[in-house]
Amino acid sequence: TSLKHIQSKDTDLVVFGTKDILNKIPDDCVKLECTKADEPKELLKYPRINSIHCFTTEHADKLNDYDYLLRTDVDTFLTPAWNHYYPTDYTVGKGAYAPYQSVKDNIKRVASELGFDHRGLHNLGATHYGETKLVREVSSLAVSIAKHLLTEEFNHEEGKWPYWYKGVTNMYSNEIAVNHLIRDVSIDRRNLDMESTSENSVLNHSHIHCWHTDNIFSKFQFAAGKYDHLSMSDLDITKIKDYCLYIALKSKQEIDW
Repeated sequence: TSLKHIQSKDTDLVVFGTKDILNKIPDDCVKLECTKADEPKELLKYPRINSIHCFTTEHADKLNDYDYLLRTDVDTFLTPAWNHYYPTDYTVGKGAYAPYQSVKDNIKRVASELGFDHRGLHNLGATHYGETKLVREVSSLAVSIAKHLLTEEFNHEEGKWPYWYKGVTNMYSNEIAVNHLIRDVSIDRRNLDMESTSENSVLNHSHIHCWHTDNIFSKFQFAAGKYDHLSMSDLDITKIKDYCLYIALKSKQEIDW
C-alpha cells in the first residue's frame, strides 16, 4: 500500500512465499514461489532464515531482470522520499543486535574461524540496497554462515538477548557476509530502517521499519486491532508515525484480510 501511495515509476514489489501464502498476495505484486529452508534440519527451528534463503533459490533468478534490489522485511513502509533515493554504494540500514563488545568479538571470532575478512562494520540493518548480483551474493553467503551458527554455535545453547543470541542469527550472518564481500558499504541510518515511532517528516526518510514497540506506530498493536477505531482524517501523514498508521489502516480497507 505504501508503494502504491508514493506512485513510484521505477519500483516493483517482489514477494517470496510458499504457494499458500502467495495466493493471499495482491496480483499487482511480482510473486515468486519458494520452499522453506529445511537442510540441515536445524533450519526448521529458525524460520527467520527464509527471509534470506529465498534469494538463493532458482526462482530468485527472476530478480536478475532488475538492476538494483532493496532486500527488506514485510514490516516496512516506503515514503515519498523513496522516489528520489538512489544510493551509489552498497547501502544498509541500521541495526541494534550487537550492543556489547562481547557480541562484536564473537561475530569477528566466527568470521575468523570461517576464513572470512571482517573490516569492523557492526550493527548493519536488515535492509540492504545494491546491485542485484551483490545483494544475492551477500544473501547466499549469509545463509551458509547461518547454517554454521545454527549447527555449531547455537545447536545446544540459544544464548540470551541482548548478548550472544540464536534469535538474531540472520543479523550476525549478514554482517559477516557484507564485511567479507563488499568493499564500499554505506550505513544509511537516515534513509533505511528508520523507526516507525518517529515524528520526523516522511520527506526526509525513504524507508521505515517497525521496531519492537507498543508506541504508535506499532506492528503489534496494529495486528491486534488496537488502531481499528482510529480515524485516518485525524492523522498528519507528513509525520512518520502517522504516515505508517495511515498506510496500515488504508491497507485494511483495500485488502480482504
